[in-house]
Amino acid sequence: MKQTFYIILIVVASIHVGCKGSKQVTSIGEDKTDKSENPVFTKTDIDENFYFLNANKEKLLGNTENAIRLFKKSLQINPNNDAAAYELSIIAYNMGDLQSAEVYGKKAYHLKPNNEWYAILLADVLQKNNKIDEAIKIYQSLIEKYPARQDLYYDFADCYLRKNKPKNAIDVYNKLEKVIGIDPELSLQKEKVYIRMGEFSKAVDEINKLIEAYPNEARYYGILGELYSANNMDTQAVDAYQKALKIEPENPYINLSFAEYYRQKRDYDKSFLYLRTAFESEELDIDTKVKILLNYYLISEKSEELRKKSIELCDVLIKAHPNEAKVYSISGDFYYRENDLNKAKENYQKAIELDKSKFVLWNQLLAIEFELQKYEDVIKHGNEAVELFPNEPGIYLFLGISYLQLKKPEEAIKVLLQGKNMIIDNKTLSAQFYANLGDAYYRTKQMAESDQAYEEALKINPNDTYVLNNYAYYLSLRKENLEKAEEMSKKSNEIDRDNSSYNDTYGWILYTMGKYDEAREWIAKAIENGAQSNAVILEHMGDIMFKLNKIDEAMEYWGKAQKSGNGSSLLDRKISERRLIE
Repeated sequence: MKQTFYIILIVVASIHVGCKGSKQVTSIGEDKTDKSENPVFTKTDIDENFYFLNANKEKLLGNTENAIRLFKKSLQINPNNDAAAYELSIIAYNMGDLQSAEVYGKKAYHLKPNNEWYAILLADVLQKNNKIDEAIKIYQSLIEKYPARQDLYYDFADCYLRKNKPKNAIDVYNKLEKVIGIDPELSLQKEKVYIRMGEFSKAVDEINKLIEAYPNEARYYGILGELYSANNMDTQAVDAYQKALKIEPENPYINLSFAEYYRQKRDYDKSFLYLRTAFESEELDIDTKVKILLNYYLISEKSEELRKKSIELCDVLIKAHPNEAKVYSISGDFYYRENDLNKAKENYQKAIELDKSKFVLWNQLLAIEFELQKYEDVIKHGNEAVELFPNEPGIYLFLGISYLQLKKPEEAIKVLLQGKNMIIDNKTLSAQFYANLGDAYYRTKQMAESDQAYEEALKINPNDTYVLNNYAYYLSLRKENLEKAEEMSKKSNEIDRDNSSYNDTYGWILYTMGKYDEAREWIAKAIENGAQSNAVILEHMGDIMFKLNKIDEAMEYWGKAQKSGNGSSLLDRKISERRLIE
């Protein structure tokens, strides 16, 4: 219990004037016939008081530097001005200049060792300056003079604790206990010191004294339970917790203690029951609950049962705190981990409704909506997010790709160009923007811009298989620069051998170059790698078979493509006319 040292102008002035003995201040010009009975201030006295009173005025006005200068001036005139020394010590103390605080504090104390406030200030300064032995002497003297001042005992005991003399600190606490009787703050402090000393039984005795004095305070039973639990005294711990819950069955802190006890015993079912009760209480602060849930997030990673219980705790938390964004946020995290994307989306969206200021929530919501292929939702929420976070390029990327998916390439180009300009020193992100700009420009038939965007993406990452594949495929459709297209497509297949889309692109480029046998091998790989129902790839195989003069096989593949749906606009004519139409 540290003191805050301050003194108002009137009090300081009266202390200072008191230093002058029985002198009386007289009016200027007043005639004094008896000089011995009515002494007057000398010019030195007047100057000293002038500086001292004005120093206090400056201090009260917050003009610290002026106050220091004037107090020093007053002390210079009268080196025995204890009040000025005390004020300088206080100012230095509050400014963190503990060396000066000690110098002036000692001066004030030595001038008036019986002044309570001078002694308290100096003792505190000495303690902070690690001059513990000197501080101890002053505290000892203070307690003898002011035995009812509780704060002095705590400061005195703290000195002994800093000297690593816990037994002496206990002696001080015991002296205080004789003055004030059994006190919760005091007993709990003694318990901590006994634990530090390794005196477990004495720590227990202290808590039992509290229980005896306050038999209806459940939390003291809880503390006793924690003591027993920490020392593997399970029977005694359970008994203490049960007594606590008998007094306050809904007490969240007692329930938390019991929950932690059973968690350490790996009895998660019982632990969860008490934890749920604690979570249902509005008395337990939300940050404690969230911290516990975060711990559950880690320990439940490999346990399906614990993951289910965690989800249940999330639901309880929402019920107890329905207007707190963070409870929906952490609930969204749990549902996302369980791959329940719709519930995760619902929770993140609710969190944003309550608190729009967290970018991480918007980013998570957009990522989930994108994963769910809810592109309209991505655009809706992405445009809201851009208004709040206009410098976050990731939002523009979500928007750009979603516009592409909805076949709105003009809008995609607009937002992708905006977002690209927001990027600062992130080449990987820049490459993603260029890759999608390449797609968007191609769809708007801006071929030169598309090629340039792909080239920029490949400068950053020459092994980006997505760009290599798309760039190569679009070149083949235009029948331009086929050698480069073949080289890029071959590279994408060397990096990702079992990607049916990449297999098909390479096969189609070979087909365009008239290499039909090689083309058939690569389209066959694409079908083997999962494209058995892909209408485009099946139609490609039909075209290759026709070029190889295998008309029946061509008709077979065209028929499969027709059944799969989404073939080219020429597919029906190919089948009805039994010929290749390009």
